[in-house]
Order: sequence, then C-alpha cells, then structure tokens
Amino acid sequence: MPKYTSITEIENYLLIDIEAGLVSQVEEWIDSIENYIEKETGRVFVADEEASIRKYDGKNSKKLFIDDCIEITEVKVDDKVITDYLSYPANKLPIMWLERESRFPEGKQNISVKAKWGYSEECPAEIKLAATVLVVGIINNYLFKNQVQSESYGSYSVSYRTEKQWNDFEQAKEIINRYKRILVG
Repeated sequence: MPKYTSITEIENYLLIDIEAGLVSQVEEWIDSIENYIEKETGRVFVADEEASIRKYDGKNSKKLFIDDCIEITEVKVDDKVITDYLSYPANKLPIMWLERESRFPEGKQNISVKAKWGYSEECPAEIKLAATVLVVGIINNYLFKNQVQSESYGSYSVSYRTEKQWNDFEQAKEIINRYKRILVG
C-alpha cells in the first residue's frame, strides 16, 4: 500500500540524505505517523485497490452512514442485492453515506456494502505534506540538538530547526484537523 510520505520526500524537505543505517527506523516512523493520521482523522487516505465487504447495522432510516469509499460495487439488505439507493455526497469523493426512498431496515449487520474503501485513489497532497513534516520533526528530535522549538505530538517528540519548519508543523496540525471525519445525521 502506498505510504503518505517517503524517504525521498523527507530527504527533499530536509535537503539531506538519510544514512543507510537509519532508513529502517525512518520507515517505522513513517508507518507510525500514517497510523496516527488515520486515527486522528478517522480516515484511510489511500483506497483499497480491490473491493471488499463491510457490514452495517440498519437503523430504520433512509440514510446509512458508511466508511469513506471511492466506488461501491454492491449493496445488500438482508442478503438481497438492492439498487434503489443514491450515494453521497453527489459528484464528489469520498462517498460517505447512502440514501434511499424506503428505509434501511432495523437489524444487526443486516446491510453489506462492497466497495473500494478509502478517501481517494492517491494520498491528498496536503496529507502528504503533513506526514512529511511530522516525520521530519521526529528525525530532527533524533538527530539534531539545536532546535528552534520542540513539542510532544501524539506519542512522539518533534523538533524543528527553523521557523519555517515550525510554521510547517503548525500547518500540518491544521491540515489534520481539517480532514477529520465528522458524521452528521
């Protein structure tokens, strides 16, 4: 699965080469930041390549909130395929809910949706930037002693060597907040 950032993007941001002995550690930090961003936002930003099934509880409502997806291939209610639904938001990804004229009947895991789950086909550029900046903060904290500012972020300490990097960190936090999934319904 594609990552939200890469060694190359981090090297380009820092304008340094990551030493070969540190590459596996940086890869672990990339994975940790990816998991952190997904947990904070409630979203997976790179969609699955193959459709899979997820089950949902019917609540006798015309609206069914689902996990973010980019394509729905099948919806079943009580093991019967239905086609009388619309996906929303219309004309925009990710799809976040379904609506129909009749109701989705009450039941535990009685609705199955087969879809390509995730926010988009490729990681949004803003999320890539946020992930890069957060991993850079961890690397700075690990490698360098002279920092402009440091802060605990999630379970990591991040440090930034310049005001620009610190401003990028503040922007990364704002980006993550903007992408948080909020269900209305």
